[in-house]
Amino acid sequence: MIDIIFMIVASIILIVVIVGVHELGHFLAARKFGVHVIRFKIGFGKDLISRFDKNGTEFSIGLLPLGGYVQMLGEDNPIQGTETGVGTETKLISYNEITHGARAIITLAGPIANFLLAVLAYFLIFVIGTKELPPIVGFVHEASLAEEVGLEVGDRILEVDGSNIVSLNDFNQALATRIGETGSIKVKFIKGNNDTKTSGIAKIDKWLGSEDLEESILTTFGIEPFSPIEISEVLPSGSAYKSGLLKQDKVLGIGGVPVKSLRAFQEMISSLPDTNTFIEIERKNEIVILPLDIESTEDVTGIKRGLIGVRIAVDYSVMNDLVITTQEDPFRATYLALEKTYGIIILIIDSIGKMLTGAVSSDNIGGPIQIGKIAGLSAMAGFIPFISTIAFISINLGLINLLPIPILDGGQLVLIAAEKIKGSEISESFLEYFYRLGLLALLLIMSLAVFNDIGRLI
Repeated sequence: MIDIIFMIVASIILIVVIVGVHELGHFLAARKFGVHVIRFKIGFGKDLISRFDKNGTEFSIGLLPLGGYVQMLGEDNPIQGTETGVGTETKLISYNEITHGARAIITLAGPIANFLLAVLAYFLIFVIGTKELPPIVGFVHEASLAEEVGLEVGDRILEVDGSNIVSLNDFNQALATRIGETGSIKVKFIKGNNDTKTSGIAKIDKWLGSEDLEESILTTFGIEPFSPIEISEVLPSGSAYKSGLLKQDKVLGIGGVPVKSLRAFQEMISSLPDTNTFIEIERKNEIVILPLDIESTEDVTGIKRGLIGVRIAVDYSVMNDLVITTQEDPFRATYLALEKTYGIIILIIDSIGKMLTGAVSSDNIGGPIQIGKIAGLSAMAGFIPFISTIAFISINLGLINLLPIPILDGGQLVLIAAEKIKGSEISESFLEYFYRLGLLALLLIMSLAVFNDIGRLI
């Protein structure tokens, strides 16, 4: 219950921040050109809070924190309500009275504000400092692309398709650019057992294009990260307790097979029900080998799975010398933040393009439930993961708003350009149909997103 409340609070904070910044961009640009702003609202539905400033602008927060808008005098948009609170004592400048260039700037200011928020978030991340896992293989799934490449436990990734890989996150992002594509993925790596450099190729055919990416890209590629583990709890009645395993024992291997990741430990134990074997551990800097009788239980399908009665955790202390630590001065952090934001923009544009052409499944579109889940998990992981999520979703919001869909900022830019080319105002009847079409398109996209969210829960 606490986790659900935490997820809801985190998602509200995330949405309020990115939507608030987006609308603030429109608002400040409108004020810059002297356009009267009637209403600045975050959320939809009944107002929870409503205040007027000295200029007559109403600032409010709606009951449903799923969006927002800035309504300017003379602007016609069906989701923004009616023009209220407009006095007649002084001459107020309307949206339609300013130049087409000024209107375009006001429209672009929202998405630009989202991109600047991302830059600021990444700047903070680089200044505060980050710790990232190294691109070392901890487990290789059978019949996977990683196995086809020739990767083995302990290998360190150097390059993917010519791009340098420094951290596990770099590897993940490089693979993400290949989703939906056909061809080959070339991976250069160092063998963990003899430090020799080698490379391998995996053939792909519309890779993951028709799938809903519920698992991480690394897992679908076929690897799990290197993550040495230790026992965090031994349950009194389990076989681990009978074998003499203790809390803080570091697991090195099972049955003579090295264990280099959490997933490897789980799969090895699960695949050996009712088996007598041995476990190799490190205890107080000494190697200890203990007999281990793996017990069994049946899952919901009736298949036997092994279990030993322990809780395990990743032992990050072993990885201190391997973890990639990044902490930069403000100037370097600014450059890296801009570079990171640009990279994410290109990645998202590429993904949207693949989705529009059918190379990537629309099942990957997420709605409010998915956003809430991501926000909650990142917030629980810490401040850095949470602001990184804010940056990523803020970029998403900025780019989505630039799509040429009526009602969105991109649709407004199309109208401004059309009016400039036409040389006169666009007819009210056309605008009415234009906005109806946009509203329908937006409802369809939102319905698909919610449908996908529900599908993930079932």
